[in-house]
Amino acid sequence: MTTSTRTKSTTQTPAQTITLRGYVLVLLSTMLMSTTGILIKFLLVDYNMEPLALAFLRVLIVASAMGLGLLLFKRSFFQTQRRHLIYFVLMGILGVGLHQLLWVNSVRLNGAGIATVLVYVQPTLVALISVRFLGETLDRNKIIALVLTLLGIILVAEAYKLDALNVNGLGILIGVGTGFTWASYALLGRYTSIRYPAWTSLFYAFLFGTLFLLPLQIFVQNTISLGAQWNGWAILLFLSLGPTLGGFGLYTIGLSQVPASVVTLIGTLEPVFSIIMAFFLFNERLDLMQLTGAGLILFSVILLRPNTATEPLD
Repeated sequence: MTTSTRTKSTTQTPAQTITLRGYVLVLLSTMLMSTTGILIKFLLVDYNMEPLALAFLRVLIVASAMGLGLLLFKRSFFQTQRRHLIYFVLMGILGVGLHQLLWVNSVRLNGAGIATVLVYVQPTLVALISVRFLGETLDRNKIIALVLTLLGIILVAEAYKLDALNVNGLGILIGVGTGFTWASYALLGRYTSIRYPAWTSLFYAFLFGTLFLLPLQIFVQNTISLGAQWNGWAILLFLSLGPTLGGFGLYTIGLSQVPASVVTLIGTLEPVFSIIMAFFLFNERLDLMQLTGAGLILFSVILLRPNTATEPLD
C-alpha cells in the first residue's frame, strides 16, 4: 500500500448537514442492497453454495474489481496516510468480513425475522456513538425515527409471533453482534469517507475483508461448491458487481455527505424494499401488521429528509 500526506478535505460536509444528494444516494443504495437477499437465496438453495464460500467469493470479487478499476483509472485513490491504515483494517475485518459470517449464522440460528430485528439495533448504536465521537446531535426527529424504526422492523419481521420464534442464547449473541459489526462499517466508513474518496474506503474495506475470510475459506471450508454450474457463477458475479459493489459504493459515498446516524436509519428501508420485491417476484402477501411496520419505517425516513429550502444539494 502506498502512502501520501494528501487526504480529502474534512470541511466539505459539516457533521450535522444532510444533503439532498447524499440522502438520495443512500436511498438508492438501500434499494440495491435489498435485492441481495433474493440472489443469496438462489445461490444457497438452488445451487447449494456453502455460506462461507458465498461470503468469501462475494467479497473477493468486489475487492478484485475495485482494485483493477482503480489501477486502470484512478491510481491516486490507492494513496492513504499510514496512521489511517488501522481504520481501513478494522472496517474490512469488522464491517465486511466478520459481519458476513455473523449474519449468515444469525439467520441460521434465529430465523430471518429475528435476525433482521437484531441487526437493526445498528441505528441506535450508531446514533449513540456518533453523538459521543463524531460530534453529531441526537435531536427530537432522530429519537422519534429510532423508536418508529425499531417498532417497524419488529412488525415487518413478525418478531412478535412468539410461537414461531426459534432463538437461543448463542443465536441472540450472534444476532446482536451483526448489529455491532454493521454499525462499525457505518462509523468507520463515515470517518474514512470524509478524509478520502469513497472508492478508497470501499476498496480497502473489501480488501481487508477478503484477507480476513481467506484463511477460513482455505482451512475451514476448502471448497467452492459451485463447480461447473455456470448459471450460478453468473448470478454470483451479478450479485457481487451489481447490488454489492453498487450498493456499498453508494452507501459509502452517502456516508461522506450525510451523518452516520441518519444513513443507518435510511438503511432500515432495506427489508421494506425486499418485501415489496418478494410480493412482485414470488407473490408473497403482507398482512396488516407488516404493512403497518413498513409504513412506520417509511415515515421515519421521511422525517429525516433534508430541508431543500436550506440544505445544500451537494
